[in-house]
Amino acid sequence: MKILLLGLMYSEWTRHFVEDCLLKNGYEVWMIYRKDRQGAYKNYVKNYKEKGVHFIKLPKAVNNIPVKQENFLKKLYLHFLLLNTVRKSGNYDLINLQYVGYINLIYAAILKFLTRGKLVLSYWGSDLFRMEDKKLAFLGLFAKKADFVTFDSIDLEAKFRSQYKWASRVPAETVYFGLSILDILKEKCEKSPLADVREKWGIPKDKTVVAVGYNGIPEQQHLAVLKEIGKLNKKTKEKLFLILQMTYGDGGTKEYHEQVLAAARATGCEYSGIQNFLTDEQVAELRIITDIFINAQTTDAFSGSVSENLFTGTVLMNASWLRYQEFKDYAFKYLEFKSMSEIGTLIERVLASGFDVSGNKELVWQLRSWENCALKWKKIYQGLTRKRTGK
Repeated sequence: MKILLLGLMYSEWTRHFVEDCLLKNGYEVWMIYRKDRQGAYKNYVKNYKEKGVHFIKLPKAVNNIPVKQENFLKKLYLHFLLLNTVRKSGNYDLINLQYVGYINLIYAAILKFLTRGKLVLSYWGSDLFRMEDKKLAFLGLFAKKADFVTFDSIDLEAKFRSQYKWASRVPAETVYFGLSILDILKEKCEKSPLADVREKWGIPKDKTVVAVGYNGIPEQQHLAVLKEIGKLNKKTKEKLFLILQMTYGDGGTKEYHEQVLAAARATGCEYSGIQNFLTDEQVAELRIITDIFINAQTTDAFSGSVSENLFTGTVLMNASWLRYQEFKDYAFKYLEFKSMSEIGTLIERVLASGFDVSGNKELVWQLRSWENCALKWKKIYQGLTRKRTGK
């Protein structure tokens, strides 16, 4: 099966999808190569090539089509040139757009007809929840051309169906990305004593580790959470060690990170502000040493970071406005707060009597391990291919 993969290619989510799902199942994967891109993109391309991914090389003129181009006809020609280059690479069984962005959705809809492939749109969290309704309405003209739509959370599917009146006419399903890190976590939890991992990260034995958010964007509301932690009494704060993970490529500005670190200092708690890139092994270790994870961001789908913390037995303190449908459909055990002012009380409660998290690990493995998720992706792909070939 020959697949053209479009969208957010320089992402760990996409990398694991390619390696742990597509290539492991024998699919022939193609991507568009933009020579002008550097940094992380270049490293991802190198990794993909080593794994056996094929790349379509674009003409020099269309490597970087300007967002603002005064000459409309010239810009239109450059887009045509890009699409024509992809068309010449041959026909595809499937075109899968991972992360439904503005221009890539238009490309995908056109390429469906140019290359005769079935079109699969895969929505991630922010491409639906953080896009203006007017823009979503316009993109719906192209989204309705899809042969199948997948979502990385039940809430995304609900948003899609409420956004588009025609949504019921397009086959759709919530199909999670597997979390490759779960395999690492499983092994580390079995082989690495917790005390050794804590010592490696410089965490005192008598401290309760509290993670605030999981990236460096302001939407994580670090400042508001840290303000509440700072209100705790001195004796309680002496028991805490704060983890501030602000490492992702879209993780906010340097100025915002400095504000967060200053707010952490002001709490009076020991803390660690992590801003360098982390390997999967290091992320796994962070999840293992975390005792409490505070999830207070403004909007979110059922993210991988939430799943990872649940898998390792961390006590999740989740904002009530983050109404994950998964929490309604499955018996996850977690604590909920309706306002920031409740955070301090919940921390004191956990310190005093703990919290039962039994069963969370098994549920996460069922929902988010590649062992289970890859089978669902394969079923969708094969179903579309049978429709295309008539077999």
